[in-house]
Amino acid sequence: MTTPSAAPGASSPSARPDVVFSLVALAVLILTAVPVGTAVFWLGFARGDSPCVMCWEQRIGMLLISLVGLFVLRFGPRPKYVGMAVLIAMWGMFMGLRHVGMHAARDVGQGFSAELLGAHTYTWAFFIYWVCAFAMGLLLLMTRPAHLDAGVRTLNGLERFAFGAFMVVVAGNVVQAFASTGPPPFMGQSDPIRFSFNPKYWHWSLEEWKPPLKVAFRGRWAVDKPDVSRASTDPAAGPLGVLPVLGVKERRPLALALNGAPTDLAFDAATGQFLITTADGIYLTDAALAQLKRHTVIDIGYSVDLGRFAGAAFLDKGELIAVGENKSYVVLTPDDKANADSNFRYFLESRDQFNEVSRSRFGTVRARLLYTMSAAYDAASNSLYTLTVPNNLVKRLVVSRFDRKDLTLSEEFVPTLARDAGLALAENRTLGEYYVTGATVADGLMYAVSAAYGTLLTIELATHRVIAAHVIPGLAKPTGIALKDDDLYIVDETGTITVVARPAGRTATAALTGTTP
Repeated sequence: MTTPSAAPGASSPSARPDVVFSLVALAVLILTAVPVGTAVFWLGFARGDSPCVMCWEQRIGMLLISLVGLFVLRFGPRPKYVGMAVLIAMWGMFMGLRHVGMHAARDVGQGFSAELLGAHTYTWAFFIYWVCAFAMGLLLLMTRPAHLDAGVRTLNGLERFAFGAFMVVVAGNVVQAFASTGPPPFMGQSDPIRFSFNPKYWHWSLEEWKPPLKVAFRGRWAVDKPDVSRASTDPAAGPLGVLPVLGVKERRPLALALNGAPTDLAFDAATGQFLITTADGIYLTDAALAQLKRHTVIDIGYSVDLGRFAGAAFLDKGELIAVGENKSYVVLTPDDKANADSNFRYFLESRDQFNEVSRSRFGTVRARLLYTMSAAYDAASNSLYTLTVPNNLVKRLVVSRFDRKDLTLSEEFVPTLARDAGLALAENRTLGEYYVTGATVADGLMYAVSAAYGTLLTIELATHRVIAAHVIPGLAKPTGIALKDDDLYIVDETGTITVVARPAGRTATAALTGTTP
């Protein structure tokens, strides 16, 4: 016995209206026509906008998800289709975050290409891909065994329209891609360009092949942490060549019980106290660096990640600051009546010695990809200064100034040599080779000690010039410097204190004892 065939024009069971497939068709139509179709026909053909290479990746991913949706319409919601769509959506969310992350730190309103509903076009990608992943989850929840066993489906009107819209949008993207990007090996542009149908305005670029491809999971953020041991201690090997020598007045060990190696040193003339930091400790001593007055150990991982303390300074209002290598900081005030219970969250030791005033991060521009290992406070300008150290990717000495009122960046500069300083850089050498690990400010001059080449740089803050440079003999891996009276106290990672006379005046000749060999 045979089953009668369906009358011509009758719908097969697989073509009956089904809410699941209707929703899939509607989702494909919306994804194809709204973000991708608007991008190519309205923004591209009508307004002359073309995508950059990352926008192309995001747009292609959306089309691939739409293509998977068409497979679902034709063959049912098979697990391999839904799984592929989820994987594409995950990749798209990653690319969306990566693209937005490149520009998220810009000032309000800044970005690339046009804005839609107050946000630049590429910022919508993450949201769109998230909606796609969400829709795939709903599709799985709504799928029934009958959907999986339906076989090859006959499309209804809405579903055929989704197929047609997909083909039109893909064709439009092919045209735009050929005009604005070109055939291989051309890859497109890093920044969007103006689209035109006129071939004489087409710009096929190979710029994305330069520089040579490098594999780094963190990209330009793959910066090594500071390491003083990498710095050369040979003064004669420095970029400024042979320099005058500052005579050492005193050298002695630091006889204090610290919870690690010293990382910075500061002096407060008003209270007659030295401030010493270790990786996570803060210590106040007497003026002779002989007696410990109070200390605490900071929970550097609580709230803001402070990293490793590398800079310290006394501020106004009786406050002090410790700055991490990553330019995060904590401001404290000594307090004999500090509440130990309230301070449990901040401190690991001596919770009744200090109160935490604030904990935050410095934001920089030129120094963004560089760590710092120094901090200095200038009462005259009511500013805090930091200086950068070179790393495996960037070698540049950047001085950043932060207004004490809000600890926000007010100025950044790269020091240069004063014309009348009698200093000259060797060929292909820069000041960025110096590894500044300590700094102090007085009378408009910054004294910066470098662990590389055992050198003391004198920087005139008003002119941003290095006006003098001296070698300090026997200085190995210094980590901090402080000015007391007219002497500079330098501490190294072994806990040794070296005292030299402060270079006198702009020419800094009063304390000279000779020259390097």
